[in-house]
Amino acid sequence: MTLSSHRKHKIYIAATMRYGLGSNDPEEIAYYEKIKEEMKKDRELGNIGKSRTD
Repeated sequence: MTLSSHRKHKIYIAATMRYGLGSNDPEEIAYYEKIKEEMKKDRELGNIGKSRTD
């Protein structure tokens, strides 16, 4: 079963606000971990916020 866009958004909000997921669904956990890994990679590379244009 694929995740609905509403559920993906709720998982995204939980990941970005550093909340726990509270679910045992493997598909939801995989999506949560994917977002957390992307955030970690962005922090390491310094890709946080908007780039300055001036």
